[in-house]
Amino acid sequence: MKLPAPALLLAALLALPVAAAGQDASSPPLAERHRAFLEEEVVYIISETEREAFLALEGEEVRDAFIAAFWRQRDPDPTTPENEFREEHFERIAYANEFYGRDTGRAGWRTDRGRYHVLLGPPRTKEDLAHSDAIYPAELWFYNDPALLEKGLPPFFYLLFFRRFGAGEMRLYSPIEDGPQALLVAPSRFVQGDFRQALEMAYNDLYIISPELASAAFSFRTDEGTNFGDIRGFGTVSLLDEIWRSPTFAVDTRYAERFDPGVVESDYLFNFVPSDGVFHVLPGPGGYYLHWAIEISASSISVVRDPETGRHGALFIASIEVTERDDPDLVFYEDRAESFFAVGADETGALGLPFLFRGSAPVIPGSREFRVVLRNRACPSRVEEECLRGYTLLTGSFEVPEVQFDAPRLTVPVLGWATEVAGDSLYRGYRFGRRRISPNPTRVFASSEMLTVLSEPLNAPEGAVVEWTVTTDPDDPAWTDAPPEPRTGSASAATPRDGPFVVRQALDGLPGGRYRVEIRLAGRSGEVLDRRHAPFTVTPRAEVLRPAVDGGISEFRPEVAGAPELARARQWEVAGDAASALAWAEAAVATGPGFVPGLEFLGGLLLRGEDPAQVPRVVELLAPVFEVHPDRYDTARSLGEARVRSGDFEGAVAPLLRAMELRAPDADLLVLLATARLVLGDEAEAGRLLDQAHELDPANERVLALRRR
Repeated sequence: MKLPAPALLLAALLALPVAAAGQDASSPPLAERHRAFLEEEVVYIISETEREAFLALEGEEVRDAFIAAFWRQRDPDPTTPENEFREEHFERIAYANEFYGRDTGRAGWRTDRGRYHVLLGPPRTKEDLAHSDAIYPAELWFYNDPALLEKGLPPFFYLLFFRRFGAGEMRLYSPIEDGPQALLVAPSRFVQGDFRQALEMAYNDLYIISPELASAAFSFRTDEGTNFGDIRGFGTVSLLDEIWRSPTFAVDTRYAERFDPGVVESDYLFNFVPSDGVFHVLPGPGGYYLHWAIEISASSISVVRDPETGRHGALFIASIEVTERDDPDLVFYEDRAESFFAVGADETGALGLPFLFRGSAPVIPGSREFRVVLRNRACPSRVEEECLRGYTLLTGSFEVPEVQFDAPRLTVPVLGWATEVAGDSLYRGYRFGRRRISPNPTRVFASSEMLTVLSEPLNAPEGAVVEWTVTTDPDDPAWTDAPPEPRTGSASAATPRDGPFVVRQALDGLPGGRYRVEIRLAGRSGEVLDRRHAPFTVTPRAEVLRPAVDGGISEFRPEVAGAPELARARQWEVAGDAASALAWAEAAVATGPGFVPGLEFLGGLLLRGEDPAQVPRVVELLAPVFEVHPDRYDTARSLGEARVRSGDFEGAVAPLLRAMELRAPDADLLVLLATARLVLGDEAEAGRLLDQAHELDPANERVLALRRR
């Protein structure tokens, strides 16, 4: 028998041995629970994308995380510990095994009736037609549920099963391949040359038994009707295909397409949520900074309610990494920070609006790539498995120019919702002194709103003017008819203000479409000294939802004396420019004489340098720090090494011993302490330390040299 395409695919799948279905020979072996998940539990409801992703995974922990994410994507109410979809799915399998496998040699879920019961659940009505002498045993299912529309299915349709020639298990009937005569034990004699008459006679015979059966014999769709001239119910084929696709109709399977074990922990791995992001490289204290912002829709945020306080809350964790574009192993900057969000019962309206998070990081000149991972975690109880998790990514490449502030120019335009003046003067993500802008990562505005653009004129000559023009996008083919007139404006570059220059332009009356804003810095005579532009979109919608939550996370704090210089010193060391690293480290100490991380870093650079005359200076830098902060490992380690290298062996013992208490010692630290003990005459202790160092690093040349002595 030739089956319709969806049925043919499924029949081929069901014909495979259970132990082999779905896994090719090159795939990593599956644990029994993973094989059962893929080949028995979800064989009808998993998408091909999800199936391929699961088979490509390596490691049981990662596969367990995938399974958890698979069910979570289908959970109708993630705020409760129960997963109603999963529970109902396994109830359907149990029912199919109990009632549809009795007269076969295989599990009930593998039969035709079991398959459709698992896919669709029980029908609204079920008509048993097994006791009529005129037809072979049959069973007619009728589905009548408007909720089926949410799965891409019509709200009314039939399914018909029958025993072909009265033998074997119940099979799905096909109006195309079987035809109504196949249901009748003794169909009316076919009249040669007029098949329509035979079909009409078969319809009449079935109608006497059951009008619903007669309709289903021609088409499973109740809206297709009966046409004896062409009963080839092709609507049935499309219906079966829709049923086959219905389990993933409203399921977002992108979590299975975008995952990277190197990005997030395994319990977040398959919980990717979409977001909009934006980033800019802008000048700030000491050089350039990368500013970034991520906007997440309310539907992608997990928040739980504390039953004791009635407050809704969630934890957000942001981590950022800036690397060399051509060498991802060169990490110039990394940071991780947490932020807790909570609202009271009278503020829950904020939960229906987008969330915006922003941050900043200092960067040195060069070609860079960055990645921000923003995690969302909400736990309704102390049970870790009940925690809701999600993550999103913002990645990009950027160029950082050499720091040059001598030529007139404009900074990169930042498009935002609005701007405000805050109380304190701070430099943060999209905050410049007292001026703060709320960035719009989507760059979509309603025509009733004001477009806000931030762009600072640097080194503007006397009499310079900032001009702006809002025009249609010249690359948008939609503007074939007369485009709207440009919106223009200008203001003196020397206008008194709190922070960078901000343009505010009304968009009222602009039709929906793609636009761009151009900002120009013009001299006294009108000559253009610099120009920048940025695209945006005007939507015909009455409004665009603005974020109710706008918070900073993983933000650098340049107001700490010495911090900007130290950050750049560390990055120049990563870049392999020892001279620049030392110069910036010296600047960090000069700017912040009491900034301990700067003192430690400079001390380490001097010790790694080739100038022995600088070693006593390390002692001068770090000895006062050790007196006040004896629990800082870098201080104790570097001070101890500096005293050994400068000949103060007795003074080296205390910081070196403290370093060993703070962190498990490596071979080089043991050698330093062994050297001090040996010179001070404690040969036994020196020998013990060297033996310990040799066990840690048998090939260490310093260990071998001292052992020979």
